[in-house]
Amino acid sequence: MNYEKKILIIGKNKRNNELLCDFLKKNSILSNGLTDLQQANEKIKNDKEIHLVLVDVSGYDRSIWNFLSILFENRVPFLVIYPPQHTQRTSPPPGSHGVLTKPLNPKVLLSLVKNLLEGE
Repeated sequence: MNYEKKILIIGKNKRNNELLCDFLKKNSILSNGLTDLQQANEKIKNDKEIHLVLVDVSGYDRSIWNFLSILFENRVPFLVIYPPQHTQRTSPPPGSHGVLTKPLNPKVLLSLVKNLLEGE
């Protein structure tokens, strides 16, 4: 199945974003990666074709939680990706459609993404 809906990938590590975009592309899913939260905010405001956001919180300061709040307030579906050592937060952030922990399991990631895209 070819997915016409776009995914925005937010993460500090540009290479990880590229790898994730490549993985999704191989599975016929359109995506775009950004590292800057201000650019991501603009993209969310201006591109109504974004149907899902994957947010890797690694490396960001507290402003990442404000960004997640903006996604929630704008009713943009999102998944949060935590670093492997992250144990402080036991429940998903408000509005999150799920939480993943690194290292990512490709089958689980793909299943979640497809289910969210198909469920709209």
